[in-house]
Amino acid sequence: MKETHFITIDENIRIDIRFKREKKEIKDFAINVSLMNEDLAEDVYRVDTKHGHLHEQKFWVSEKPMDLESDYSSYTKAFLVKKEEVRNNYKKWVKNYENAKRKNRR
Repeated sequence: MKETHFITIDENIRIDIRFKREKKEIKDFAINVSLMNEDLAEDVYRVDTKHGHLHEQKFWVSEKPMDLESDYSSYTKAFLVKKEEVRNNYKKWVKNYENAKRKNRR
């Protein structure tokens, strides 16, 4: 399997995309959105196939993973959909995370 890894940084937001492909099919992937504060990365969003199944974490809602295994016909389809969701929503998700973090400090 061939592994590919991309990192994109937009101001203080890091998007980390990793996937393993066999022929044209995605067999394993992880997409992470992190907020960079000094040298510390705070998880904001994650979707991956680790632990043998597809799951997603929206850290402004809960650290508990949400199972997505039955929502997609293949990891390839899930990867393409989730990558586009990240591209369209990552700034909003970081704001949601920062707002939730502020509320929890009070």
